[in-house]
Amino acid sequence: MTGKIYFIYNPSPTIGRSPIASAGSGLFGLYKPNQYVAVLQRKLQCTGVDWRVELDDTAADIEKLIHKNATLLICAPGLRYQFYINGFDKKNIVYLSMFDYVTNNATSVIKRVKEISNEHVQ
Repeated sequence: MTGKIYFIYNPSPTIGRSPIASAGSGLFGLYKPNQYVAVLQRKLQCTGVDWRVELDDTAADIEKLIHKNATLLICAPGLRYQFYINGFDKKNIVYLSMFDYVTNNATSVIKRVKEISNEHVQ
């Protein structure tokens, strides 16, 4: 099975919050999401699964992500309560801990990818 993974690294836009104001500030200014994506893509290739990882380019718009046929979503630390899922299967969203993000630990993501792959084989 092939799958698409999108890495959400900015919160969904909300009233009173400017997406420009949060870009590059705080946690997201210190750690680069593209580095996590690159490491995850290499680890997926090593496991032999044919999944593609991309940075979210929709400003965390769940409707657009669903339209793009997202199989799995990964949320950077701090987004657990700031990402509007609107019907997307909660089992297919991985919320990274700060430790996993900073150390590029992809164990929880790889585990869920294998589970999804096995579900489609059965």
